[in-house]
Amino acid sequence: MSNIIKRAYPVLNMHCTGCAATIERAVRKLAGVTDVSVSYDKDLMSVSYDAARLSPGEIRAALLAIGYDLALEEEDYLKETPAIEESGHYRRLRKRVAGAWALTVPLLLLSVFSAYIPYADIMQMILAAIVMAFFGTSFYVNAWRQICIGRAKLDTLVALSTSVAFFFSAFITFFPDLRYAGGLNPGTYYEVTVVVIAFVLTGKLMEERAKGHASVAIHRLRGLQPEVARFMPEGERMDDRVAGIFVPVVLFLSALTFFVWIFWGGTGVMPHALFAALSILIIACPCALGLATPIALMAGISKAADNHVLVKDALGLEQMSKVDVVVFDKTGTLTEGHPSVTGWLWAQGQEEHYKDVLLAAELTSDHPLANAIIIALEEEEEVTPARLDGSENIIGKGVKVVYQGAVYWVGSHKLLKDFQANLSDILVEMLVQYESEGNSIVYFGRENELLAIIAIKDRIKATSAEAIKELRGQDIDICMLTGDGERTASAVATSLGILRFMADTMPEDKEDFIRELQLQGRTVAMVGDGVNDSRALACADVSIAMAQGTDTAMDVAMVTLMTSDLLLLPKAFRISHLTVTLMNKNLFWAFIYNLVAIPVAAGLLYPVYGILMSPLLAVTAMALSCVSVLLNSLRLPSGR
Repeated sequence: MSNIIKRAYPVLNMHCTGCAATIERAVRKLAGVTDVSVSYDKDLMSVSYDAARLSPGEIRAALLAIGYDLALEEEDYLKETPAIEESGHYRRLRKRVAGAWALTVPLLLLSVFSAYIPYADIMQMILAAIVMAFFGTSFYVNAWRQICIGRAKLDTLVALSTSVAFFFSAFITFFPDLRYAGGLNPGTYYEVTVVVIAFVLTGKLMEERAKGHASVAIHRLRGLQPEVARFMPEGERMDDRVAGIFVPVVLFLSALTFFVWIFWGGTGVMPHALFAALSILIIACPCALGLATPIALMAGISKAADNHVLVKDALGLEQMSKVDVVVFDKTGTLTEGHPSVTGWLWAQGQEEHYKDVLLAAELTSDHPLANAIIIALEEEEEVTPARLDGSENIIGKGVKVVYQGAVYWVGSHKLLKDFQANLSDILVEMLVQYESEGNSIVYFGRENELLAIIAIKDRIKATSAEAIKELRGQDIDICMLTGDGERTASAVATSLGILRFMADTMPEDKEDFIRELQLQGRTVAMVGDGVNDSRALACADVSIAMAQGTDTAMDVAMVTLMTSDLLLLPKAFRISHLTVTLMNKNLFWAFIYNLVAIPVAAGLLYPVYGILMSPLLAVTAMALSCVSVLLNSLRLPSGR
């Protein structure tokens, strides 16, 4: 009989979405694996496997064989994931960027004054080789992995263009007599090689600096919820998507250029045809493409911070532009999160210790409603907590405690059902009235006896209704989830104009609700503030927490609203849309370089003006493209 286990493990040494695809492909081949998904932005692999046929150690061995690693123990992972500024990967990347630019600058100077410096080409070749070998290695390794799985990403484009530029230039350097074959006088492209590597590495450093490390929190959540198999979904970088289309187009144009030259000029123009085809490959990767997405994300994150919205996950900001439904938790999200007791209904005569036990039980809970009861008993009635014999928190339901051999409980309607306690007709009538007024209800009992009903009111935030109205104006649907009863949920939803809501929800119910929406093809944002929301936050496409919420919710969330003002939420969505628009504009300016340079490289101007692509033109176009991207990113609107 099979024993399917669902686990989530942090993955080490991933550098791009191509890495995630490579790992997923390798693990899927293992005997016993039934399902696997790898998230690059969360450094996490979710896997379902038959424990009778496969062990975690064997999964790790498969990853080690292809250059990655799996953190099977939390302590191992936490050692590998310190703060981003102090992480080993970030420090190494920063050193690579510094090293690449340290050699790029003198190489550029050599190219400018090459006519006056002996052996300038040899020195440029050596410097370019060092940059490629020591600072650009990841591009070639990742490109090879992507080619093995039949994919093309930004790294593929970088590796292709820089490799062709270097080896073409090396050929010209070692065989200078062939430089003039067929009437040509081609220069070398070493400067193109190093400029592309330096700029794209800079973009990766900027993106890594902006990238959040919610992975540690996700891993801790896995310890609380081991059965969760899917966490925050993978979001592919926009520049990777563009590169995936652009690489085959460039290869096609290069081949087409070669055959068009041969078709019109015959074999006598073979040197021109080869030079033109290679030139297209050389100038195919504008360095601005490597900056377009990271700079836009950093501009968006900075603008969000100015508006009191903390973006912990850079890709989450891009994902927000695709959201078409927002799911709200009620307590502490749509409401103020400062509930107060509005009424007590005792089912039977009180004994002296009842409130003492109730206070002691609620002191063990972290639910916002528990705090309201604590304040009412401690501050208003000066009750002293009883000394309990034991306690147990039941997530999503309440608290169970033992006092003098008897079991007491306090919590939701679901806990009332679990202990099979009954309500009298009089209590039912009062309960209906309380719930119709939007009060949350807490039940307190002993064994199968109901002792009391506590009505608690949490006022709706002044900005909730307006925020929901603004979100609807952005064509976003609204849903509400709550652990309160049907009547209470209906009263709150009606007052806010929310048409779809779900009452009496447990943490797993919230997660299932999110998954159901996703199966319908919806892109879902979850907004919550408590431990009960963590599972829903973890599986939503975009997770948003309130700053006054629990640490678990804020750690798991991609985005945190730093004040209780819900009007920050529609503002965050506007900033996301502006950021994505900026990305598109940046990519447009990045490709202006190609629109100008590729036709020249193909030889379009040669029949009339005798002009072919020169290294100086390539570097100048690259620089102008990068400057345009930088200047465009400074123009991001406020989102107000």
